[in-house]
Amino acid sequence: MQQEKGFVKYIVIVVVLLGAVFLSQQPFAREFGKNLLSKVSGAVSGYWAKGSNWATDKVYSKVNEEVEKRGEIIKDEIKTEKEKISENILEKAGDYLTGIKDSIVNPGNNSCETTQTSSN
Repeated sequence: MQQEKGFVKYIVIVVVLLGAVFLSQQPFAREFGKNLLSKVSGAVSGYWAKGSNWATDKVYSKVNEEVEKRGEIIKDEIKTEKEKISENILEKAGDYLTGIKDSIVNPGNNSCETTQTSSN
């Protein structure tokens, strides 16, 4: 019996919502919607301001402290990784240029390792 009451209650809620959606699309509901929206926005603006102030005071201050702490660590890690990348690029470029210089100085000497396949 309890399940049936809950089922009927949800059916009624769905029908009311669908009716409100249908009626809101009708031309006569335009003025009613504008008036309702202005009343609701006026009532909600006070709560919105209170919520915004609460978030700024309670949440933002704690998050900001953590971001400042971890921000320095992240900056150091990024700087270290940039230095590693720069060193790696310079090393690879140096190896490449050394290979070119060797091939110019010793044209007959092939310093590159090649793999030879044997055919049977």
